[in-house]
Amino acid sequence: MTDLLWRSGFILAVGSLILVLHRWIGIYPPALPGSERPGRDVQAALILWGVAVIVPVLMLVFITPALDRAVTNRTLNQLLQVPLRSIPYVLIPLFLLIRQRGWTTTDLGLSLKNKSRSVTFFAILVGLGTGAISYLTGRSNISIQVLGWGELLLLVYNNSFLEEFYHRGVIQSLLERAVGQRTAILWGGVLFGLTHVVFDVSALMETGILAVLSAILLQTMAGWLFGIIYMKTRSLWPGIGCHYLANWLPSILVGLAG
Repeated sequence: MTDLLWRSGFILAVGSLILVLHRWIGIYPPALPGSERPGRDVQAALILWGVAVIVPVLMLVFITPALDRAVTNRTLNQLLQVPLRSIPYVLIPLFLLIRQRGWTTTDLGLSLKNKSRSVTFFAILVGLGTGAISYLTGRSNISIQVLGWGELLLLVYNNSFLEEFYHRGVIQSLLERAVGQRTAILWGGVLFGLTHVVFDVSALMETGILAVLSAILLQTMAGWLFGIIYMKTRSLWPGIGCHYLANWLPSILVGLAG
């Protein structure tokens, strides 16, 4: 019951942050050019989402256990995951969108130019606040444990960068060209939440279906929050910073506290 109340409070807090960001911080930039074949872009987004569901299953069931048995050093383990994760999450989208469709790195949010400093400041504050609360309460959406600095550095790429690039820079951008800004954020967040079903079910089924549903809802709302951050800044980097701090600041603080 305590865990469910905690999740309910967190959902309300994230919902409030989404509302504040949507209505009062920064402005939405002009929409990306509409697609000449919107159905094709929606189909591509759904196929890529399917890849984002299948790859974690393969990692969870086959690849991660094999790596854990072969490599006990956690930093080296994360380093070996870099090429494994880069193929589906970076190389395939880059080939599809840059080589075949003529997109640029700016179209994918990889530019250092930022259209909203206020949204960037908000994103970093949210990441710091979320991570600090997780540390102080002992409740994290991933885990709170001491990690080596090498592993923490690699998680910038293996976790935060790859998720933001794939879900916001690629999938959300495809949806925006096909169905517009607001709908792209809405469905991009839903797809992001559903991507985490495998982890939510495997980790939370013992605590009941309400815990699973609340976890999926929270991941979906996080997708909306990151989606708005990306949309208003047109840059992946503020969302990557927010994403990383929310996930891994607790582990950093645990390590610093000794």
